[in-house]
Amino acid sequence: MRLVLKLGVAAAIVAATYLAIVRIAEHKADALAGGEAFALDRRHTREMETFGALLAELRGLGEPDLAASLAGLQESGQLWLAPHLGGERSAIYVNALGLVSRIYVRRDELVSGRVPFPDLDLPDAARRTFTTVTLAGTLFHELQHYQGLEDEGATYEREIAWYRGLGEARLGQLDGEGKRWFEWAVASALESARAAREKAVGQGSRASGS
Repeated sequence: MRLVLKLGVAAAIVAATYLAIVRIAEHKADALAGGEAFALDRRHTREMETFGALLAELRGLGEPDLAASLAGLQESGQLWLAPHLGGERSAIYVNALGLVSRIYVRRDELVSGRVPFPDLDLPDAARRTFTTVTLAGTLFHELQHYQGLEDEGATYEREIAWYRGLGEARLGQLDGEGKRWFEWAVASALESARAAREKAVGQGSRASGS
């Protein structure tokens, strides 16, 4: 009986220690994302509605696999929103102590979209196209890190290839203003990704967060 009691106490200590380390990892992950982050779940109606609309738009763009991957990430509790994510970043992948692996998305990027051209008067349809393409590409990028790709330069290469594939597959289905704004959105996203790749390669950076 004493042996069983000792084993029970030891197991309880191990479990408590593990949970304490997980809590430390969670706090570290939250700090890297700017603090006050929260899981994207059914408690946040507006955010979930916007996320659902993004998934629907991705399916409409011929990207059901990306939509399914992002939906799975959300359902497993690994997609979080970060109200205070800094550095002009739209999203970040964080792996804290090898225990907490999450993708954090800047909340206003998801809910309201953010177009980095304040002086450009864009029609609503063009704004939606731009924010969908750029946010989807950013999430595709961070998803590569989540799935194990560490090298930042290689990850940007995949993101760039994704934009190219999206453009080639979709442009033939569009015409008029829709085609014009889609071309502009993809070209802008490609330009930003190429610049970020050059910066990442120059710095020799690896994954987004650790």
